Amino acid sequence: MKKNLILLLVLILLGITAVWIYKKNTGSTISGEPLTGFAVQDTSQVTKFFIADHFGKTALLERVPGQKLWKLNGKYLAREDAVKNILEVFQRIRVRGNVPQKGKDNMMKIIATSGMKVEIYTGKDRPAKIYYIGSSTPDHFGTIMLLEIPGIGRSSEPYITHMEGFTGFLNPRFFTDENEWRYTGIFEYPDLGFNEITFVNHLAPETSFRVTYNGQNNIRLFGSYSPNSLSFNKNIPDFDTLAVKDLLIRFKKVHVDSYATNLKPAVIDSILKMPPVFTIQLKDNRGEIKSVDLFMKKAKEPRQNAQGIVTIWDPEYFWARTPSGELALAQVFVFDPLILPIDAYYTKLRQ
Repeated sequence: MKKNLILLLVLILLGITAVWIYKKNTGSTISGEPLTGFAVQDTSQVTKFFIADHFGKTALLERVPGQKLWKLNGKYLAREDAVKNILEVFQRIRVRGNVPQKGKDNMMKIIATSGMKVEIYTGKDRPAKIYYIGSSTPDHFGTIMLLEIPGIGRSSEPYITHMEGFTGFLNPRFFTDENEWRYTGIFEYPDLGFNEITFVNHLAPETSFRVTYNGQNNIRLFGSYSPNSLSFNKNIPDFDTLAVKDLLIRFKKVHVDSYATNLKPAVIDSILKMPPVFTIQLKDNRGEIKSVDLFMKKAKEPRQNAQGIVTIWDPEYFWARTPSGELALAQVFVFDPLILPIDAYYTKLRQ
């Protein structure tokens, strides 16, 4: 019995010694201390977050009570997917390990000179947590971060963090560019809450059309567009109902690609002053009218389009003037099905 007790004490002592040696060699200081607790358990309590980079650019994202989309910098709507990605980080972020002792000073310099600062608010005037984000680890599976909790203090050392269930580094989810953050929805009517869609081909007006929709199968198609009176003079009684319904369904979600055009203001102005090639107009159930103008976008060099024809026009993108009057990039893949000519909706008997 006495021998067993001595053996147990020896094993405990060896275990304590092994832990001490491991911590000494790795520089580990991970414990249950608050300054390793990066995660926000209930992200529904996050009311806003603020991101600042070392270039002086910032992004403020604020939750709008009762609405799906957050507010960006107090003036735009923000991308739902981008907000969701960051909230996911807030909830699932964990400390994966310690920064090796020999690399700590360098990592602290990187955080101080080229890192990002993220303030997370949960309804109070001061942030609940602040992240200081450095670079990714050499294997790109971790992100160097440092935590500050106002009222408690700032960590004296950075940690290697990761997100549970995700392979990769977290830096790309945090950005400050306003155009990248902006919500790109142009027409978004998941319940088909509109009663009129008009398509005008300015180069071939005879292919233009208007669809009126009053629910269920109460659909009408009009042609014979008059550019002078901006009216449609012919009711098309015999049309492909399924094809028109497919068009209506597409307006559940129509987005431009990006507001980040990388063009100088003078070039943007010159594009917006050109006559558009196509116009898509929608009138919703409240009588609000939204209109998008599409312009051909020149390719950097001649390319083949989907039909195999060499063209000077970009086969992947249009320029688009949004309902707010701004210039955006619009994917041909998204908008092509919305600008088919009227005969695409004729029944087979009429073709």
